Amino acid sequence: MNKEETIIFKLKTVSNLVKRRIQDIINKNHNDNITPTQGLIARYLHDNTDKDIFQKDLEEKFCIRRSTVTNILNLMEKNELIIREKVPYDARLKKIVLTEKSIKIHAKICNEILEVEKELLKDLSKDEYLLFSKILDKMKNNLV
Repeated sequence: MNKEETIIFKLKTVSNLVKRRIQDIINKNHNDNITPTQGLIARYLHDNTDKDIFQKDLEEKFCIRRSTVTNILNLMEKNELIIREKVPYDARLKKIVLTEKSIKIHAKICNEILEVEKELLKDLSKDEYLLFSKILDKMKNNLV
């Protein structure tokens, strides 16, 4: 099997194309210097406003290292997309909260990401999508 036929190569290639497409759309439509990963984190925070979300939660949810999450959150904080708030039950913890600026941008970016997902999946049947999603979940679980 040559390199281009491996699952790892194909996954990485598709991942790069998706990131590039999303970044191109964000760059075209927004002046906020938001990366695709920041957009995904913002979406997760937006979808979980009823919970206190901490850096460790993001590390686990997105399977990324602490140092990477720290850098992403520092940049998001610098760009006024999030704030970190103390919680009354543990002085060591700071929950991550979206700012008004981020909430306003969120809906637009989510719609744009959904358009990329539709484009990505346009030739897949529902059964193919469900099977592929299940396979990706299994692959992820094999590595976690």
